Amino acid sequence: MNSKTLAVIVLAAGKGTRMKSSLAKVLQPLKNQPLLYYVLESLVPLNPHVSVLVIGFQSEVVKKTFAGRGLIFVEQKEQLGTGHAAQQAKLALDDFLGDILVVCGDMPLIKSKTLIELVNKHRDKESACTVLTLKSSEKKDFGLVIRDEQGAVSKIVEHKDASEEEKKVDEFNSGVYCFDKYLFLKALNAINNNNIQKEYYLTDTIEYIVKSGSVVETLQIADSTQLLGINTQEDLFLAEKILTDKTRSL
Repeated sequence: MNSKTLAVIVLAAGKGTRMKSSLAKVLQPLKNQPLLYYVLESLVPLNPHVSVLVIGFQSEVVKKTFAGRGLIFVEQKEQLGTGHAAQQAKLALDDFLGDILVVCGDMPLIKSKTLIELVNKHRDKESACTVLTLKSSEKKDFGLVIRDEQGAVSKIVEHKDASEEEKKVDEFNSGVYCFDKYLFLKALNAINNNNIQKEYYLTDTIEYIVKSGSVVETLQIADSTQLLGINTQEDLFLAEKILTDKTRSL
């Protein structure tokens, strides 16, 4: 990675209702560590200049658990979507100049190597935004990466809002992005909640950036394991199995 400064926003405010647990999602135990621990560890090799953790449910417990890691904690008091969550980090990044990496706090299997590749591609291409995407023939309920006739990214559509034609797309959004700070903040200010879920989607920043005349790049991976988001106890069990098998193979 080059010397340009990097800030990281980790989205970790969710309650995790489908976990059917009294514990916040990012605090769920995975091989004797809270789920969020693995995401934060994956960021260490990137040596971010600023790390902002967006918290919400059980915020005080999350703060106490991850105190001493040099994190800036900001709170999302209402769960109004991923875009709204990212907006809570704006003040903390006021004086920062550089690139902003956005990651999800519930993806414990994401690799540092992949995140470094994403940031490097973003900088090599000098793009306004670079999205980590999954190319897969398997059907997923992830957001769909929509491209124009020239193959350039035009927008990302959430699965619930996608048309039947858009649902045929085989490139999926991971929820991991690298942004130019200036355009990112402009895009965050422009998004609305005019969608089925009445939420502020972070994905809507992509269409704003494209319409502003800037280019959105992608880093495609085929390893869906890295993008496993923990939403249920079954997901947690699967992640534990993958980590255990990985340890055994070392």
